[in-house]
Amino acid sequence: MRIIHCTKKLLKEIEAVPIEFDRNVSALEGMGNWYANLIRIDRRKCIIFTNEKTLYTFLIPKVVKNNLKNIGHEFLTHLTFNLQSEGFGIEIIHRIQQEYKEIRFAKTANRSVLGSMNDLAFLYECRIMDSGGIDNMKILAINQETNRTPMGALKDVFPIKALKNLLL
Repeated sequence: MRIIHCTKKLLKEIEAVPIEFDRNVSALEGMGNWYANLIRIDRRKCIIFTNEKTLYTFLIPKVVKNNLKNIGHEFLTHLTFNLQSEGFGIEIIHRIQQEYKEIRFAKTANRSVLGSMNDLAFLYECRIMDSGGIDNMKILAINQETNRTPMGALKDVFPIKALKNLLL
């Protein structure tokens, strides 16, 4: 079972009852848990997901109520698309899909990851506006570009490099 740690705003929007998360127990194997937040870019709802181990991040733009009802499925679908666009093989992607077959939601537990996610949310907003707005952007390209930004919390390692070190 994997956990997506959601902000209060997102938990309220998806109408999920969070599970009690034991801070002493963390997912050591595989990709581990994720953090998620609901943000607005260009007056549209978006969900940003950040991996707690690697800070690998992707954005789901233009979220509607249906997306929020099926957030676990949306998460896995968009994670798969992003991993494919990054060049990961089918074996690795299949292994990750198996890892996230069962997803639960909890409150946020790591302020460092939240801080990095907030910095990345601002970066997404700038990149989307620079590309002509949310209706004209290419989200996979923006996700790739964002994951090639050095992160201080990773000692200036790129999230994509941290992800490749974890998975390969």
